[in-house]
Amino acid sequence: MSDSLLHQIALCQVPQVGAVTAKTLVQHCGSARGVFEASRKQLLKIPGIGLAVVDQIQKPEPLFRAERELRFLEENQVQALFFTDPLYPFRLRQCYDCPAILYFKGDRLDWLNADRMVGIVGTRKPTEYGKQLCAEFVGDLAAFNVVIVSGLAYGIDITAHRSACEKEVPNIGVLGHGLASLYPAEHRGTASKMIRRGGLLTEYISDLAPDREHFPMRNRIIAGLCDALLVVETASTGGSMITADLARQYARDIFAIPGRVRDTRSAGCNQLIKQDVARLVESAEELALAMRWDDFHTHKKGIQTSLLLDLSETEFAVYEAIRQQPEIGIDALAYHLGTASATLAHILLHLEFRGIIRSLPGKRYSTS
Repeated sequence: MSDSLLHQIALCQVPQVGAVTAKTLVQHCGSARGVFEASRKQLLKIPGIGLAVVDQIQKPEPLFRAERELRFLEENQVQALFFTDPLYPFRLRQCYDCPAILYFKGDRLDWLNADRMVGIVGTRKPTEYGKQLCAEFVGDLAAFNVVIVSGLAYGIDITAHRSACEKEVPNIGVLGHGLASLYPAEHRGTASKMIRRGGLLTEYISDLAPDREHFPMRNRIIAGLCDALLVVETASTGGSMITADLARQYARDIFAIPGRVRDTRSAGCNQLIKQDVARLVESAEELALAMRWDDFHTHKKGIQTSLLLDLSETEFAVYEAIRQQPEIGIDALAYHLGTASATLAHILLHLEFRGIIRSLPGKRYSTS
Protein backbone atom coordinates (compact mmCIF):
# COMPACT_ATOMS: atom_id res chain seq x y z
CA MET A 1 0.00 0.00 0.00
CA SER A 2 1.42 3.37 -0.99
CA ASP A 3 1.56 6.62 0.92
CA SER A 4 -0.88 7.95 -1.67
CA LEU A 5 -3.58 5.53 -0.53
CA LEU A 6 -2.80 6.34 3.10
CA HIS A 7 -3.54 10.01 2.47
CA GLN A 8 -6.59 9.23 0.34
CA ILE A 9 -8.12 7.24 3.18
CA ALA A 10 -7.10 9.87 5.72
CA LEU A 11 -8.73 12.67 3.75
CA CYS A 12 -12.06 10.84 3.87
CA GLN A 13 -11.72 10.54 7.65
CA VAL A 14 -11.40 14.27 8.28
CA PRO A 15 -14.50 15.52 10.17
CA GLN A 16 -16.57 18.03 8.18
CA VAL A 17 -15.02 16.82 4.89
CA GLY A 18 -17.62 15.02 2.83
CA ALA A 19 -17.37 13.61 -0.69
CA VAL A 20 -17.82 16.94 -2.47
CA THR A 21 -15.40 18.83 -0.20
CA ALA A 22 -12.77 16.10 -0.49
CA LYS A 23 -12.89 16.36 -4.28
CA THR A 24 -12.62 20.15 -4.09
CA LEU A 25 -9.54 19.89 -1.88
CA VAL A 26 -7.85 17.41 -4.23
CA GLN A 27 -8.66 19.57 -7.22
CA HIS A 28 -6.88 22.56 -5.66
CA CYS A 29 -4.00 20.69 -4.02
CA GLY A 30 -3.30 18.18 -6.79
CA SER A 31 -3.63 15.04 -4.66
CA ALA A 32 -4.81 13.78 -1.29
CA ARG A 33 -1.25 13.89 -0.03
CA GLY A 34 -1.02 17.48 -1.24
CA VAL A 35 -3.96 18.42 0.99
CA PHE A 36 -2.08 17.30 4.10
CA GLU A 37 1.16 18.91 2.98
CA ALA A 38 -0.48 22.27 2.14
CA SER A 39 0.04 25.17 4.52
CA ARG A 40 -2.76 26.65 6.55
CA LYS A 41 -2.67 29.74 4.36
CA GLN A 42 -2.94 27.71 1.15
CA LEU A 43 -5.90 25.74 2.45
CA LEU A 44 -7.79 28.83 3.50
CA LYS A 45 -7.57 30.20 -0.04
CA ILE A 46 -9.68 27.30 -1.33
CA PRO A 47 -13.34 28.32 -1.87
CA GLY A 48 -15.60 26.89 0.81
CA ILE A 49 -12.79 25.84 3.13
CA GLY A 50 -12.88 27.57 6.50
CA LEU A 51 -10.90 27.51 9.72
CA ALA A 52 -12.85 24.62 11.22
CA VAL A 53 -12.03 22.31 8.29
CA VAL A 54 -8.38 23.39 8.18
CA ASP A 55 -8.03 22.68 11.91
CA GLN A 56 -9.36 19.14 11.38
CA ILE A 57 -7.06 18.49 8.40
CA GLN A 58 -4.00 19.43 10.46
CA LYS A 59 -4.82 17.11 13.34
CA PRO A 60 -2.99 13.73 13.43
CA GLU A 61 -6.08 11.57 14.00
CA PRO A 62 -7.12 11.10 10.31
CA LEU A 63 -3.68 9.71 9.42
CA PHE A 64 -3.61 7.44 12.48
CA ARG A 65 -7.02 6.06 11.54
CA ALA A 66 -5.90 5.58 7.93
CA GLU A 67 -2.90 3.52 9.08
CA ARG A 68 -5.24 1.16 10.96
CA GLU A 69 -7.46 0.93 7.90
CA LEU A 70 -4.55 0.01 5.64
CA ARG A 71 -3.81 -2.95 7.91
CA PHE A 72 -7.45 -4.04 7.72
CA LEU A 73 -7.42 -3.85 3.91
CA GLU A 74 -4.28 -5.95 3.68
CA GLU A 75 -5.47 -8.58 6.17
CA ASN A 76 -8.94 -8.94 4.64
CA GLN A 77 -8.17 -8.63 0.90
CA VAL A 78 -10.21 -5.46 0.51
CA GLN A 79 -9.48 -3.09 -2.34
CA ALA A 80 -9.79 0.69 -2.05
CA LEU A 81 -10.61 2.95 -4.97
CA PHE A 82 -10.16 6.71 -4.77
CA PHE A 83 -12.26 8.74 -7.19
CA THR A 84 -9.13 9.56 -9.25
CA ASP A 85 -8.34 5.85 -9.76
CA PRO A 86 -8.87 4.67 -13.37
CA LEU A 87 -10.72 1.61 -12.00
CA TYR A 88 -13.23 3.70 -10.04
CA PRO A 89 -16.74 2.91 -11.43
CA PHE A 90 -17.13 5.22 -14.42
CA ARG A 91 -20.92 5.50 -14.05
CA LEU A 92 -20.61 6.56 -10.44
CA ARG A 93 -17.89 9.08 -11.24
CA GLN A 94 -20.42 10.93 -13.42
CA CYS A 95 -22.46 11.76 -10.29
CA TYR A 96 -21.44 15.04 -8.65
CA ASP A 97 -21.86 13.61 -5.14
CA CYS A 98 -20.15 10.26 -5.73
CA PRO A 99 -18.08 8.94 -2.80
CA ALA A 100 -14.48 10.12 -2.73
CA ILE A 101 -13.41 6.57 -1.86
CA LEU A 102 -14.90 3.09 -2.16
CA TYR A 103 -13.99 -0.17 -0.47
CA PHE A 104 -14.65 -3.41 -2.36
CA LYS A 105 -14.38 -7.03 -1.31
CA GLY A 106 -15.01 -9.42 -4.17
CA ASP A 107 -13.51 -11.70 -6.77
CA ARG A 108 -13.15 -9.19 -9.62
CA LEU A 109 -12.81 -5.45 -9.44
CA ASP A 110 -14.04 -5.08 -13.03
CA TRP A 111 -17.58 -6.06 -11.98
CA LEU A 112 -17.87 -2.41 -10.95
CA ASN A 113 -17.44 -1.36 -14.58
CA ALA A 114 -19.43 -4.13 -16.25
CA ASP A 115 -21.09 -3.42 -19.59
CA ARG A 116 -24.60 -3.71 -18.13
CA MET A 117 -25.66 -3.07 -14.55
CA VAL A 118 -29.20 -3.26 -13.20
CA GLY A 119 -30.14 -1.99 -9.75
CA ILE A 120 -33.06 -3.74 -8.05
CA VAL A 121 -34.81 -2.21 -5.04
CA GLY A 122 -38.08 -2.57 -3.20
CA THR A 123 -39.86 -2.92 0.10
CA ARG A 124 -38.42 -4.74 3.09
CA LYS A 125 -41.79 -6.50 3.52
CA PRO A 126 -42.70 -7.78 0.06
CA THR A 127 -45.58 -10.06 -0.87
CA GLU A 128 -44.86 -13.59 -2.05
CA TYR A 129 -45.92 -12.38 -5.49
CA GLY A 130 -43.33 -9.60 -5.35
CA LYS A 131 -40.57 -11.97 -4.32
CA GLN A 132 -41.52 -14.38 -7.08
CA LEU A 133 -41.46 -11.64 -9.70
CA CYS A 134 -38.12 -10.35 -8.42
CA ALA A 135 -36.59 -13.83 -8.69
CA GLU A 136 -38.01 -14.29 -12.20
CA PHE A 137 -36.62 -10.97 -13.40
CA VAL A 138 -33.15 -11.79 -12.06
CA GLY A 139 -33.18 -15.24 -13.66
CA ASP A 140 -34.35 -13.89 -17.01
CA LEU A 141 -31.87 -10.99 -16.95
CA ALA A 142 -29.06 -13.56 -16.81
CA ALA A 143 -29.45 -14.00 -20.59
CA PHE A 144 -28.42 -10.38 -21.09
CA ASN A 145 -25.11 -10.61 -19.19
CA VAL A 146 -25.94 -8.10 -16.49
CA VAL A 147 -24.52 -7.42 -13.05
CA ILE A 148 -27.22 -6.99 -10.39
CA VAL A 149 -26.83 -4.25 -7.78
CA SER A 150 -28.86 -3.97 -4.58
CA GLY A 151 -28.53 -3.10 -0.90
CA LEU A 152 -28.46 -6.51 0.87
CA ALA A 153 -31.41 -5.39 3.03
CA TYR A 154 -34.44 -7.45 4.01
CA GLY A 155 -37.14 -8.09 1.44
CA ILE A 156 -36.65 -7.38 -2.24
CA ASP A 157 -32.92 -6.64 -1.86
CA ILE A 158 -32.00 -10.02 -0.42
CA THR A 159 -34.40 -11.78 -2.79
CA ALA A 160 -32.52 -10.22 -5.72
CA HIS A 161 -29.13 -11.23 -4.29
CA ARG A 162 -30.17 -14.80 -3.45
CA SER A 163 -31.73 -15.28 -6.86
CA ALA A 164 -28.61 -13.93 -8.53
CA CYS A 165 -26.41 -16.34 -6.57
CA GLU A 166 -28.69 -19.26 -7.49
CA LYS A 167 -28.61 -18.35 -11.18
CA GLU A 168 -24.88 -17.52 -11.07
CA VAL A 169 -25.54 -13.91 -12.01
CA PRO A 170 -22.76 -11.63 -10.70
CA ASN A 171 -24.16 -9.25 -8.10
CA ILE A 172 -22.93 -6.46 -5.86
CA GLY A 173 -24.28 -5.54 -2.45
CA VAL A 174 -23.90 -1.90 -1.45
CA LEU A 175 -23.56 -1.54 2.33
CA GLY A 176 -24.45 1.25 4.73
CA HIS A 177 -21.54 0.40 7.04
CA GLY A 178 -17.93 -0.76 7.02
CA LEU A 179 -16.70 -4.20 5.93
CA ALA A 180 -15.69 -5.38 9.41
CA SER A 181 -19.32 -6.31 10.05
CA LEU A 182 -22.44 -7.24 8.10
CA TYR A 183 -25.97 -5.96 8.59
CA PRO A 184 -28.29 -7.72 8.79
CA ALA A 185 -26.25 -10.62 10.16
CA GLU A 186 -28.76 -13.15 8.78
CA HIS A 187 -27.53 -12.35 5.28
CA ARG A 188 -23.93 -13.32 5.98
CA GLY A 189 -24.25 -16.62 4.09
CA THR A 190 -25.52 -14.88 0.96
CA ALA A 191 -22.81 -12.22 1.28
CA SER A 192 -20.14 -14.96 1.30
CA LYS A 193 -21.53 -16.35 -1.95
CA MET A 194 -21.61 -12.88 -3.49
CA ILE A 195 -17.92 -12.36 -2.79
CA ARG A 196 -17.17 -15.39 -4.96
CA ARG A 197 -19.08 -13.93 -7.94
CA GLY A 198 -19.54 -10.23 -7.40
CA GLY A 199 -18.80 -8.52 -4.13
CA LEU A 200 -19.59 -6.08 -1.35
CA LEU A 201 -19.13 -2.34 -1.77
CA THR A 202 -19.14 0.54 0.69
CA GLU A 203 -17.83 4.08 1.11
CA TYR A 204 -17.42 3.61 4.87
CA ILE A 205 -14.25 2.77 6.77
CA SER A 206 -14.17 -0.81 8.07
CA ASP A 207 -15.12 -0.24 11.71
CA LEU A 208 -18.04 2.10 11.03
CA ALA A 209 -21.24 0.50 12.34
CA PRO A 210 -24.66 0.65 10.61
CA ASP A 211 -26.50 3.91 11.22
CA ARG A 212 -29.88 5.17 10.03
CA GLU A 213 -28.37 8.12 8.16
CA HIS A 214 -25.98 5.87 6.22
CA PHE A 215 -28.66 4.06 4.24
CA PRO A 216 -29.98 7.00 2.20
CA MET A 217 -26.32 7.71 1.38
CA ARG A 218 -25.93 4.07 0.36
CA ASN A 219 -28.89 4.46 -2.01
CA ARG A 220 -27.10 7.07 -4.12
CA ILE A 221 -24.39 4.51 -4.87
CA ILE A 222 -26.98 1.97 -6.03
CA ALA A 223 -28.62 4.60 -8.23
CA GLY A 224 -25.34 5.90 -9.65
CA LEU A 225 -23.74 2.52 -10.24
CA CYS A 226 -26.41 1.13 -12.57
CA ASP A 227 -27.64 1.73 -16.11
CA ALA A 228 -31.20 0.81 -15.18
CA LEU A 229 -33.07 0.74 -11.88
CA LEU A 230 -35.95 -1.71 -11.36
CA VAL A 231 -38.43 -1.03 -8.55
CA VAL A 232 -40.33 -4.21 -7.70
CA GLU A 233 -42.65 -3.39 -4.78
CA THR A 234 -42.54 -0.29 -2.61
CA ALA A 235 -44.70 2.06 -0.58
CA SER A 236 -45.10 5.65 -1.72
CA THR A 237 -42.32 6.72 0.68
CA GLY A 238 -39.11 5.12 1.85
CA GLY A 239 -35.69 4.07 0.66
CA SER A 240 -36.74 2.68 -2.71
CA MET A 241 -38.47 5.93 -3.65
CA ILE A 242 -35.36 7.85 -2.57
CA THR A 243 -33.26 5.60 -4.80
CA ALA A 244 -35.65 6.12 -7.72
CA ASP A 245 -35.48 9.88 -7.28
CA LEU A 246 -31.68 9.76 -7.20
CA ALA A 247 -31.66 7.59 -10.34
CA ARG A 248 -33.87 10.20 -12.02
CA GLN A 249 -31.43 12.96 -11.02
CA TYR A 250 -28.56 10.90 -12.44
CA ALA A 251 -30.48 10.39 -15.72
CA ARG A 252 -30.70 6.62 -15.26
CA ASP A 253 -33.46 4.53 -16.86
CA ILE A 254 -36.09 3.64 -14.26
CA PHE A 255 -38.53 0.74 -14.49
CA ALA A 256 -41.33 -0.36 -12.17
CA ILE A 257 -43.50 -3.44 -11.92
CA PRO A 258 -47.15 -2.40 -11.53
CA GLY A 259 -49.19 -3.62 -8.59
CA ARG A 260 -52.77 -3.79 -7.43
CA VAL A 261 -54.70 -0.61 -6.81
CA ARG A 262 -54.86 0.26 -3.08
CA ASP A 263 -52.08 -2.21 -2.22
CA THR A 264 -49.74 -0.06 -0.11
CA ARG A 265 -46.74 -2.19 -1.07
CA SER A 266 -47.29 -1.32 -4.73
CA ALA A 267 -48.34 2.31 -4.23
CA GLY A 268 -44.84 3.59 -4.94
CA CYS A 269 -44.45 1.61 -8.17
CA ASN A 270 -47.84 2.76 -9.42
CA GLN A 271 -46.99 6.34 -8.50
CA LEU A 272 -43.68 6.23 -10.38
CA ILE A 273 -45.46 4.91 -13.46
CA LYS A 274 -48.30 7.45 -13.29
CA GLN A 275 -45.86 10.32 -12.93
CA ASP A 276 -43.79 9.09 -15.91
CA VAL A 277 -40.75 8.68 -13.68
CA ALA A 278 -40.62 4.94 -14.36
CA ARG A 279 -41.56 2.82 -17.30
CA LEU A 280 -43.98 -0.05 -16.72
CA VAL A 281 -42.43 -3.47 -17.31
CA GLU A 282 -43.81 -6.96 -16.85
CA SER A 283 -40.78 -8.97 -17.94
CA ALA A 284 -37.01 -8.85 -18.17
CA GLU A 285 -37.31 -8.89 -21.97
CA GLU A 286 -39.31 -5.66 -21.88
CA LEU A 287 -36.58 -4.06 -19.80
CA ALA A 288 -33.90 -5.34 -22.22
CA LEU A 289 -35.88 -4.02 -25.18
CA ALA A 290 -36.20 -0.58 -23.61
CA MET A 291 -32.45 -0.57 -22.92
CA ARG A 292 -31.81 -1.51 -26.57
CA TRP A 293 -29.53 -4.37 -25.67
CA ASP A 294 -28.48 -6.16 -28.85
CA ASP A 295 -28.95 -9.60 -27.33
CA PHE A 296 -32.66 -8.90 -27.18
CA HIS A 297 -32.98 -8.39 -30.91
CA THR A 298 -30.80 -11.43 -31.65
CA HIS A 299 -32.89 -13.49 -29.28
CA LYS A 300 -36.08 -12.30 -30.96
CA LYS A 301 -35.16 -12.98 -34.59
CA GLY A 302 -36.08 -16.64 -34.38
CA ILE A 303 -39.66 -15.89 -33.33
CA GLN A 304 -40.22 -12.72 -35.34
CA THR A 305 -42.21 -14.49 -38.07
CA SER A 306 -44.67 -16.09 -35.66
CA LEU A 307 -45.17 -12.75 -33.92
CA LEU A 308 -46.11 -11.08 -37.22
CA LEU A 309 -48.70 -13.75 -37.92
CA ASP A 310 -50.45 -12.85 -34.67
CA LEU A 311 -50.87 -9.17 -35.55
CA SER A 312 -54.25 -7.63 -36.25
CA GLU A 313 -54.81 -5.96 -39.62
CA THR A 314 -54.28 -2.49 -38.11
CA GLU A 315 -51.13 -3.55 -36.26
CA PHE A 316 -49.68 -5.13 -39.38
CA ALA A 317 -50.38 -1.95 -41.35
CA VAL A 318 -48.44 0.06 -38.76
CA TYR A 319 -45.58 -2.45 -38.87
CA GLU A 320 -45.44 -2.32 -42.69
CA ALA A 321 -45.41 1.48 -42.72
CA ILE A 322 -42.45 1.51 -40.32
CA ARG A 323 -40.61 -1.29 -42.15
CA GLN A 324 -40.58 0.68 -45.40
CA GLN A 325 -38.52 3.48 -43.81
CA PRO A 326 -35.12 3.43 -42.07
CA GLU A 327 -36.97 5.25 -39.27
CA ILE A 328 -40.13 7.34 -39.04
CA GLY A 329 -41.61 9.81 -36.55
CA ILE A 330 -44.99 9.30 -34.93
CA ASP A 331 -46.51 12.41 -36.56
CA ALA A 332 -45.48 11.33 -40.07
CA LEU A 333 -46.75 7.83 -39.33
CA ALA A 334 -50.12 9.13 -38.13
CA TYR A 335 -50.44 11.24 -41.27
CA HIS A 336 -49.47 8.33 -43.56
CA LEU A 337 -51.97 5.93 -41.96
CA GLY A 338 -54.72 8.46 -41.29
CA THR A 339 -54.80 7.36 -37.66
CA ALA A 340 -55.18 9.52 -34.54
CA SER A 341 -51.92 9.95 -32.66
CA ALA A 342 -53.43 8.70 -29.37
CA THR A 343 -54.63 5.47 -31.01
CA LEU A 344 -51.33 5.03 -32.81
CA ALA A 345 -49.31 5.53 -29.60
CA HIS A 346 -51.13 2.58 -28.00
CA ILE A 347 -50.42 0.33 -31.00
CA LEU A 348 -46.78 1.38 -31.11
CA LEU A 349 -46.31 0.59 -27.41
CA HIS A 350 -47.86 -2.85 -27.93
CA LEU A 351 -45.60 -3.58 -30.92
CA GLU A 352 -42.55 -2.36 -29.04
CA PHE A 353 -43.22 -4.52 -26.00
CA ARG A 354 -43.50 -7.54 -28.30
CA GLY A 355 -40.13 -6.75 -29.84
CA ILE A 356 -41.48 -6.12 -33.34
CA ILE A 357 -40.45 -2.47 -33.50
CA ARG A 358 -38.15 -0.33 -31.43
CA SER A 359 -38.37 3.27 -30.30
CA LEU A 360 -35.67 5.82 -31.06
CA PRO A 361 -35.00 9.27 -29.58
CA GLY A 362 -37.44 11.99 -30.67
CA LYS A 363 -40.51 9.69 -30.83
CA ARG A 364 -39.19 7.92 -33.91
CA TYR A 365 -39.50 4.21 -34.69
CA SER A 366 -37.86 1.49 -36.75
CA THR A 367 -38.32 -2.25 -37.15
CA SER A 368 -36.32 -4.47 -34.79
